[in-house]
Amino acid sequence: MQKLIRWANVLIVVFTLMTYLAPYISPQRFWPFAFIGLVYPTLLVINLLFVFYWAFQRRWQALMSLGVILVGWNHFAGLVGFHPGSVSPEGASLLKTMTFNVYGFTNFHQKGTPASPEELQALIYQYQPDVLCLQEFVNHAKIGSTYVDAIRQHNGLEHAIWKKTEELAIFSRYPILRSEVRFFGSTNGYRYADLQVGERIVRVYNVHLQSNSITGLTDEVTSSPDLRERENWNRVRSILGRFKRAAQERASQVEELLAHLSNSPYPVVVCGDFNDIPQSYTHHRMCKNLRDAFLTAGSGLGITYAGRIPGLRIDYTFTDLKFTPLYCQRGKVSFSDHRPVITVIQL
Repeated sequence: MQKLIRWANVLIVVFTLMTYLAPYISPQRFWPFAFIGLVYPTLLVINLLFVFYWAFQRRWQALMSLGVILVGWNHFAGLVGFHPGSVSPEGASLLKTMTFNVYGFTNFHQKGTPASPEELQALIYQYQPDVLCLQEFVNHAKIGSTYVDAIRQHNGLEHAIWKKTEELAIFSRYPILRSEVRFFGSTNGYRYADLQVGERIVRVYNVHLQSNSITGLTDEVTSSPDLRERENWNRVRSILGRFKRAAQERASQVEELLAHLSNSPYPVVVCGDFNDIPQSYTHHRMCKNLRDAFLTAGSGLGITYAGRIPGLRIDYTFTDLKFTPLYCQRGKVSFSDHRPVITVIQL
């Protein structure tokens, strides 16, 4: 029996090492590595179970899984933050951001019941951001205006960029000097706003990269996981096909975004729903010249997706290397399948 467990442990270690390669391989060249990276949180849990099992048995095999976790410590730190928060120097200029995919304000736990504007207003009032970036914002003119009024009321976010036919919105305490938007399709894309923060100008991006569009199919498979049913195999194939197309599109989209960032005349803060995990090509490319605020200043669990697929951190704040993230943590909310990310940045 122990021999079988030992070989299973070796197999899990090998698969874990493969997830560490995923960020360096573009899905446009070989997409399966993007899917392998997706299972890292599950492999992490299994490795921890192996560590405890072998340690209880007092066997050296505990070092296999422990070693592979330590080798990929940056990946582990992408899910769990150990930074209690830094104290800024006296007189330092700070910017507090909040990014949130609001899921069209649909109540995620009570299907069909939309979240009220008062719920959103209370959420924003709790965290008091200077800049608020929303994805999947309501694009219905009448309903959207109601939420816009709720956001502005009592929160000091007087300056806003939002159009009635779009799902990317930026709200700010600071004057917005200029803004442009670029959509890859009907909803996914990015919008930037140049903010006058004291004597400096900061360019803030609100990003929503290609969605995987597999939530519904995943719910169907997990609710009836019998793989003897042909229909479930068809669903699994459809999930893989959709994920492949989305991963390849994100690889292209992130390159376009990075090209735009490189031409910014001002230091940047990039917020949004990237629909990709820290073990992804997308995240690797974003971190080339930017800081992942959670890796620098994250505290607690970083998981931001609340759907059926467990352990996913797909919502981020990236900062210019000239800036220092002091605090980064996810918030709590009941009316979306995402959690908001709140970040304090020293400019």
